[in-house]
Amino acid sequence: MAASSLLGCGRAVTRKTLQLEAWGLQSLSPSLFLCTKSEGSKKGQGKKTKTASASAQEEFDNSTYKNLQHHEYNMYTFVDFDVELSKFRQPQPSSGRLSPRH
Repeated sequence: MAASSLLGCGRAVTRKTLQLEAWGLQSLSPSLFLCTKSEGSKKGQGKKTKTASASAQEEFDNSTYKNLQHHEYNMYTFVDFDVELSKFRQPQPSSGRLSPRH
């Protein structure tokens, strides 16, 4: 059994190997689960440095920025709306006890 040889590797590896054996997927290699670090190729690392240097040269131009959100500004404040809408508020139920603020 492959599971008995992996007992020293840890519980997670053993559990995954037992699951594979239970599902009948013994053709999959248990060493697949043991790989924790990927080795990057030299090509991939070279591309990352090129894109980082290209983005460093590029500056953001604020004059071309278009704000997609439309804001409505008026002369009323939050307190004005609060006072105006207070006549439409429903009375809140009370338990009869005084609140800690009283």
